[in-house]
Amino acid sequence: MTDRIKDKSNGEVTVFAPAKINLFLAVTSKRTDGYHELITVMAKLGIGDLVRIEKNTLLKEPSLSCPGFEELENRENLVLVAVEKWLERVGGDRGYQIELRKAIPPMSGLGGGSSDAVSALLAMNELSDNQLSNSELKELAAEIGSDCPSFLDEGICLAEGRGEEISPIIASVTDDLFGHEIFLFRPSMGLSTTEIYQRLAQNSTYSSQNWAKVRLGAWSAGELPTEEFLHNDLEKPVFQKYLFFQPLFDQIDKEFGLKCLLSGSGSCCFTCLPKGFDGLIEFKEMIEQAWGDECWVEKTYLIR
Repeated sequence: MTDRIKDKSNGEVTVFAPAKINLFLAVTSKRTDGYHELITVMAKLGIGDLVRIEKNTLLKEPSLSCPGFEELENRENLVLVAVEKWLERVGGDRGYQIELRKAIPPMSGLGGGSSDAVSALLAMNELSDNQLSNSELKELAAEIGSDCPSFLDEGICLAEGRGEEISPIIASVTDDLFGHEIFLFRPSMGLSTTEIYQRLAQNSTYSSQNWAKVRLGAWSAGELPTEEFLHNDLEKPVFQKYLFFQPLFDQIDKEFGLKCLLSGSGSCCFTCLPKGFDGLIEFKEMIEQAWGDECWVEKTYLIR
């Protein structure tokens, strides 16, 4: 995790908070606690937010600023939740000034809020003489959000349970993916994760756990190409309500031969760009013509 530390000086640290995409997401059932059982493969991206935390003895409570996203400057922000949980566990002075610089659009299915929270935990640990272990950080991360623990592990990982049971995927197929270019595109609106899961539950369109495990095993063994492995059960409830996704996916497939996928509950989508792809300008123009100039597009790559 030390490579996530971008800057550190006396009483101040800046941590990179990478975005993620879901290469595979199978929802197998609804749990009695209201969550859903998941089998998902998550990969981190070279694009992300920055979380800067500075000790400030003039403050009595942690204070958050988020330039350009003032609506996120509230006590419900997972960055503040993470700092509060860390302080509850470790104790000490509560005077901290936090700055969150967003590059990940909120409500995009790219894990921005969860990644920010984990980066805040890492920053607090760096600033303290009384550091928590990785297992203790994972405990706190799981209390904050289901997919938070995944951001404490490097590389491509498997998440099960409600998303908090994390294990690394170490295989030749994942080694080949690092550095691979990813193109992200998002309409000028976010989607509610809670609403999307509710729509999925209403239709009970769950995947078989055995089916998901078989596909995961075949992909990990190199028997299933990544393009064929890509899958997201949440596309169905999203596409049923928001009718503008599928026509663009179909058009991209027809014109460029690229498979697109929704990441998480959306609204961001992605495609894996083939090596030497030279149609990026036309690709961007197609998306902007379909979704308007206010849509968000970004080229990035998979990181360890």
